[in-house]
Amino acid sequence: MRNRKTIALAALAATLIHFSPAFAGPAYHARAAVAALDLPKVKRQPAADRRCLAQALYHEARGESVTGQIAVAQVIINRVKSRAYPNSVCGVVYQNRHRRNACQFSFACDGVSERAREKAAYARSEQLASEILCGSDCKTARKLVRLTRLTGIVARATHYHATSVMPSWGRKKKRLTRIGRHIFYTSTRVTKTM
Repeated sequence: MRNRKTIALAALAATLIHFSPAFAGPAYHARAAVAALDLPKVKRQPAADRRCLAQALYHEARGESVTGQIAVAQVIINRVKSRAYPNSVCGVVYQNRHRRNACQFSFACDGVSERAREKAAYARSEQLASEILCGSDCKTARKLVRLTRLTGIVARATHYHATSVMPSWGRKKKRLTRIGRHIFYTSTRVTKTM
């Protein structure tokens, strides 16, 4: 009997190590993110939206943990769901891009090239964007506890900014949390239209 317990515990430990975030690769994290995000119910997003989300994740959050990148994606998805913003990922990401340093996401209007210089980081952003926007044909993934908790924390997030700045709108929104180098907020005006 003791031998069976030992074998069963060893098998369980091997399974947990295999699915542990410390030992898992980016593809596992991305699949877990799909289950954790509060996404609009859609079949499949166009390739352009996946590319726009990858660009946003790369430029806005490539130095962040997977959790931080997912939180940024949640803000974008929440804006897509709101009638106060464009109804596509590209529309949200590039809204007001013609207004220098006055758009929704700074990389879109700061005048700096959008070309990805860090190929591995961009590949991770593409993978995460594809998993997030893959729709109902995604394989069901195990939820990571921290991602499940994250969904609760930023499920209604509509805005964020880097900790190095304090935009004037920051005082007018309800602060939700800080993840990495970003502070996340919600806006009642926006969430009412989601």
